[in-house]
Amino acid sequence: SRGLGDVYKRQAYEFIVYAYLVMKADRKTGTCYPSAAKIAADCNISISQVRKVTASLEEKGFITKEMRYRKTANDKNHQTSNLYHIESLPI
Repeated sequence: SRGLGDVYKRQAYEFIVYAYLVMKADRKTGTCYPSAAKIAADCNISISQVRKVTASLEEKGFITKEMRYRKTANDKNHQTSNLYHIESLPI
């Protein structure tokens, strides 16, 4: 079972990652596209934690995530970093 400490830790990670994405976002478009590895390194958390936290932030409506792809030499799609949209917060 998850203890209360786990809940607080998750909320802290969510705050850190959300603040990071807001800082990286283009002011006009509200978007940014750091890789999970870059977010993990800059926020000092694991890549798996980045994936959990961004999924949670998306579920809560703080961000939306758009998977981005590029064509490889043999015409296959290869996923690159996600495009993150910072959503407007309700006032």
